[in-house]
Amino acid sequence: MKLRGVEGTPQEIRDLFVNEGLQLADYLEKPHGPLQKRWLVIPAVLFGVALLLLVMQPSPSKTTLTLLFLLGSGAIVWLAIAIQVRFESAWATGVAAVGGLLMILVAAGFISPKETIDALKELKGK
Repeated sequence: MKLRGVEGTPQEIRDLFVNEGLQLADYLEKPHGPLQKRWLVIPAVLFGVALLLLVMQPSPSKTTLTLLFLLGSGAIVWLAIAIQVRFESAWATGVAAVGGLLMILVAAGFISPKETIDALKELKGK
């Protein structure tokens, strides 16, 4: 058994701490609790609202388009970070980030759905 540079049996380590007057709690790291669900829900809702507003408005002004695009992009970045912190999965984080970015680009009209499919095929090929 190893504990921050100290190696031995559990009894030897316990004896070392007792004999030297050390506190075992000072050497143990407490794991952080999992990220609460609200930190996933809030950016997901913001992203959904931005997508809906982009799709529902027939011809938004340049300012509105920019604002909604930035809101959606910021929300997807926040969501990707929250996914990474909560699940520690690079794969899930990447899927959320790339998928969200592609959805917001299509909703804002910057790329077409056909270009999106071509981009996904290109990503898959690499």
